[in-house]
Amino acid sequence: MRPVRAALGVCNMSTVRPEEVVAQIKRYSSARFKKQMQERFGINTDLALGTPVTQLRKLVKNLPRPDQELAESLWQTGIHEARILASMVADPAQMTREKLDTWVKDLNSWDICDLCSANLFAKVKKPLKLAERWIKKEDEFIRRAGFATLCALSLPRAKTKDEDLCLFLPLIKIHASDPRPMVHKAVNWALRNIGKKNPRLTPHAIACAKDILDLYSDNRVARWVANNALWELNSPKIKALIATRK
Repeated sequence: MRPVRAALGVCNMSTVRPEEVVAQIKRYSSARFKKQMQERFGINTDLALGTPVTQLRKLVKNLPRPDQELAESLWQTGIHEARILASMVADPAQMTREKLDTWVKDLNSWDICDLCSANLFAKVKKPLKLAERWIKKEDEFIRRAGFATLCALSLPRAKTKDEDLCLFLPLIKIHASDPRPMVHKAVNWALRNIGKKNPRLTPHAIACAKDILDLYSDNRVARWVANNALWELNSPKIKALIATRK
């Protein structure tokens, strides 16, 4: 198997052309994996080639980063995997509000939504404001992108302030009853991530989950969001893990 860098055929990596990158994505694609993406992982494969994300991560190691021009060209191909790769090479500093809104409107599957959120959306200027604005949108994947961005900003290594994350708990309460799986699963994910970030935030997340149970006594979706979060945050293993975090 030829190394990706050699296969691209360039010495100065800034000269990489999008069609060369797409050719490499296609090289590692397969109809079998594309079928698995859909049947096993519930990924929308309408625009997919069937290339594993592990291969995309190998490919991106030999690409210039950041390279906004390459990122935008890859995004414009419309190819699922090319867009994931675009989120890896894009320059957060050059992603204007207009570009971000254009990209988020193109999202059509949970995997690209979550990967773009972690790779790019959480790294732009004022990402919390971006997350809040998108959470308040009605579109399914725009709202999920807002919560997925919040999830990335709630990871233990993220430098987000505790008080800033607490400001999102009311939005979590509001949208815990969203009947769409792509949304309420992201709401649950955000609640759990906030609670696991450090011991100071855990009580706030638990209180939020209990409030959800009180607010939505007859809503099956909201009760799942809350109970699942409470189950994890009260797990002895998770509690021990949280205790090690600053």
